[in-house]
Amino acid sequence: MAKISSSTIDEVNARTDIISLIGEYTRLERRGSDWWGCCPFHNEKTPSFHVVPDKRMYHCFGCGQGGSAINFVMEIEKLSFTEAVVQLAKKTGIEVVYEGANFVQENPLEKRKDEIYDLYSRTSGTFHFFLTQSDMGKFAFDYLISRGVSKEIIEKFQLGYSPSDRTWLKKFLLSKNYSNEFLNESGLFSKKYPDIAFFSDRLMFPIFNRKNQVVAFGGRILHGEGPKYLNSGEMIQYKKGETLYAFNFAKETIRKEKSVIFCEGYMDVIAYHQAGITNAVAPLGTALTEGQVKLISSFVDTVYLSLDSDDAGQNATYKAILLCRKLDLPVKVIKLEGGKDPSEILNKFGLQALTNAINDAIIDSDFLLSALSVKYNIGTPDGKTKASLDFFPYVDALSSDIQKDSCLEKLCQTYNLKPEAVKADFNNRENARNRIQTSSINNNIANKTEEIKLNAESRAMLAVVANIDYFSQMRNCLSVDDFEDALARDMFIALEECYREGSMNYDAFLSKCTDERVQKIVTKSVISGEFTSSPETSQQTIEDCIWVIKKNSLERKRDRLVNQIRQCQGNTLEEQQKLDLLLNEKISIDLELNNRKKKDAIG
Repeated sequence: MAKISSSTIDEVNARTDIISLIGEYTRLERRGSDWWGCCPFHNEKTPSFHVVPDKRMYHCFGCGQGGSAINFVMEIEKLSFTEAVVQLAKKTGIEVVYEGANFVQENPLEKRKDEIYDLYSRTSGTFHFFLTQSDMGKFAFDYLISRGVSKEIIEKFQLGYSPSDRTWLKKFLLSKNYSNEFLNESGLFSKKYPDIAFFSDRLMFPIFNRKNQVVAFGGRILHGEGPKYLNSGEMIQYKKGETLYAFNFAKETIRKEKSVIFCEGYMDVIAYHQAGITNAVAPLGTALTEGQVKLISSFVDTVYLSLDSDDAGQNATYKAILLCRKLDLPVKVIKLEGGKDPSEILNKFGLQALTNAINDAIIDSDFLLSALSVKYNIGTPDGKTKASLDFFPYVDALSSDIQKDSCLEKLCQTYNLKPEAVKADFNNRENARNRIQTSSINNNIANKTEEIKLNAESRAMLAVVANIDYFSQMRNCLSVDDFEDALARDMFIALEECYREGSMNYDAFLSKCTDERVQKIVTKSVISGEFTSSPETSQQTIEDCIWVIKKNSLERKRDRLVNQIRQCQGNTLEEQQKLDLLLNEKISIDLELNNRKKKDAIG
């Protein structure tokens, strides 16, 4: 490879603003003429990372990393010297000159990344046009407006609509002189059927990297059948576990307010930004990862969690708390009252309600103690022990002995426990677990021979377990609240935990089934092939199961609404507004049920 000229290197060093560059990765504060911050190369809470702008140099007194702007890019982006110089040259608009020649010699991988960035940017612009300027995307645009999303937010987030004609995108891009081979490897098309677009007839959410480049997409279905969300797979330009939705829009506020809000998904983030709360971000279809937390760890003093309140969401909150605490980040949990998500809260009660929810966020230790007291019956010794055992990993994750002692003391006060007993179990958990297991065996000995009676919901979940790859389809159509049967609900939660952990296999699922009878039923169902006669039959079985559960859930919800409507007098303006909301919700449910009946009649 040709050598970059010394004049180009000097110019790159001279024209790169090292404070702005490093400020993209950690929060810097000025002290005199120099700048200090927490090192982005290792975890620390006391700033030891020193930047001297006059010398265009940095040094960390903690880990020893140091050098120029070029060295920084090499280390933080894992690039070669040449790649780092070329990247900074592009950023500052400098032409790269090589010794003996005046040309740019690009790394093939970086060249491919640039080509994909260009393709995704153009595709995002096309989807945005269909949403905002075309009749075919008007229904998706109207949906966003009905959810309270403003035109300004639609423009800012470059939301779009993918055409229902799944062959259109390939033809369009080929007409723009993209090669067929390049498009087939772009991630925009089906691997099995490369002329078919991966996203079609969906509301589109472009996913940006920290440099405001489109690197992936998320697509939400608004009508018809299929997974609620589809997300781009990983490619050279996109790593899910190292990317956060809306981080490019949120990073300035995160840096300024020294806090971040982790949400469940795209629409939750958009609702917060709509309300002017612009430090909200979200993981991308997975549980929060260490890489995603590290992305913001140098900027924040407090992490806020705004995840779902169902069982799966509570488990995700528990794991996110442990992850953040292990990286020495204090956590608070936002509890949304009166609505299922930030968008509903904003539309029902306005900005102040969301602001109040953030101001009233609960310290993570208080949240856990309260949640565990609900999960277990702490009126019994076994319940207190189980809750304590679940609380101990949180104590382990704390960084100082003072924090650990304070939390153990809080545990004693909350559950009315003796400190010496708690410390004994904390230091010797295996004994405590063995006591609980022995107690559980003795208490349930009479139930071991009792047969579990299966109903439609539990059989539906067995069908999904037997065809475990279909769970992503089920979770996009249903939530744990749609289940009435306790066994079915438990199996759904176990599968959801496996999905979030990226362990979609029978071993992982069975490890989460504590009831031996359930394990036997599941293994019998899988081995017998009761639900796996053929791919087509399995697909139809899963779709039918999803609809049965959804239908029952909708009917229960409609019955509750009818009771509420009967009780609502509508004498005041507030009651009339409430009545209108209830009636609209009932009409929506009736419409969904009737549409399905018509489809079944035709089928």
